[in-house]
Amino acid sequence: MTKLETPSALSLKGIRAAMAVSIHGGTAAAARALHLSQPAAARAVGQLERQLGVLLFDRSHRGMHPTSAGELLLKRARETLAHLARADAGPWRVPLQGGRLAGHATSAQLETVLLLSKAGSQRQAATRIGVSQASVQQTLAQVEHLTGEPLFDRLASGLRPTSRGAWVARQAELALVEMRAMTEDAAAMLGHMRGHLTIGTLPYSTGSIVPAAIQNVTSQWAGLNVSVVDGTYESLISKLHQGEIDIVVGALRPEAPRELVQTPLFQDPLAIVVRAGHPLLKKRRLKLSHLNTVQWVLPMPGSPAGQALTHIFSAESLAPPEGVYINSPTLVCAMLQQSDRLALMPPSQWQRELQAGLLATLEVPAQFFPRSIGFTVRTNFAPTPALRAFQKALQAASLG
Repeated sequence: MTKLETPSALSLKGIRAAMAVSIHGGTAAAARALHLSQPAAARAVGQLERQLGVLLFDRSHRGMHPTSAGELLLKRARETLAHLARADAGPWRVPLQGGRLAGHATSAQLETVLLLSKAGSQRQAATRIGVSQASVQQTLAQVEHLTGEPLFDRLASGLRPTSRGAWVARQAELALVEMRAMTEDAAAMLGHMRGHLTIGTLPYSTGSIVPAAIQNVTSQWAGLNVSVVDGTYESLISKLHQGEIDIVVGALRPEAPRELVQTPLFQDPLAIVVRAGHPLLKKRRLKLSHLNTVQWVLPMPGSPAGQALTHIFSAESLAPPEGVYINSPTLVCAMLQQSDRLALMPPSQWQRELQAGLLATLEVPAQFFPRSIGFTVRTNFAPTPALRAFQKALQAASLG
């Protein structure tokens, strides 16, 4: 088997049949559990194997048993159905077994609900999928029949997910992520690194390690598509939870958010940075008290640099400095060069400007604890081959 199909083409019916076969040891018992005919269950498993290009089961007169490749891929199948079981149960109940979504939903229905939750419009969702608006409306009606309640409020401005609708859309996206990962795992088993890797990067954090890691991975796997998304910590962590991005690289927090795990790569010192020729560069015996009365370009509230700045001034019983909060490195650099403002930043991220004499660091009798730079991923998601390779490339790049 060598044929590989797109993630959206994977059959949820085949995934259910494969999971039932792995539990019951054959298509006859699996068919009874799924209320299918034995030929229908066998066809569903065979179709999934053709879609993946990998045999999931060894067949013998004693039954069907997962191959080594099947063992790995069936873990993805199990997680896919687990997300749909959570969608059935709702956010406040523990799913004991799958309900109607886990038992009957199709991948096309999951994609439709997900797109509607993001687009808020049947017309826009239909355009994205490439079907008629009537088809989208019909698919939504089918899903709402399975859930037993409306998933969207119908407003004059479009569709707005209900609380249940938002929950179902979230679990649908996570299920689709597992299905996509299944195809990427299967491709890697056949010697192909295919798929998509989406990387979230935080400002003032990644330096040269992310470009080096991307170059490392893409030079080995030409079929891999890589996207890089910048943003605030809160926005990127939300996207990571949702499965919209695969990894966040940047300054780590003292504690990882729920369902996420942090891996440190290196320590990144902080310093006060100003423009070349700044009046304070000429001041002798510069004290911290001289700095809280001037204007700053401040780190974002809650960021490690922001916490470090607040701590260092409060330790001297000084009021925190005032200024403007800017999250864009380009804009921060421009503000510093065009004014007498100060900024607390990692010099490692501004080596070119410092070496070119455009910026300089102030020497003050204060110790700014370094930030821990690393990456954050979901704990309940087994990394795809591409994500695993990127994590190793990050670790190699951080060692120099």
